[in-house]
Amino acid sequence: MVEFITGFLVAIPLIPINDILLIWANKEPTKALGIASIMFGMNLVVILTYGFLLKPEEPTSFILGLLAAILTVMIRKIKKLMK
Repeated sequence: MVEFITGFLVAIPLIPINDILLIWANKEPTKALGIASIMFGMNLVVILTYGFLLKPEEPTSFILGLLAAILTVMIRKIKKLMK
């Protein structure tokens, strides 16, 4: 259970990064596709770095926590874009 929570904590740096990039995309809608690519790349770097630095004992629970964090951040992004 601790590994799951540790994996889910990756949402803490992802949320502010995505919020900043969403604000940027709203200010410059013509560059939205490029900003989405940057968002994907930054999320990928954050998640892979977080995963490789921690190297948990039980990777299955840790990966489930990462997936839950990714899903949470994606749902949050979709809700912000629909407003």
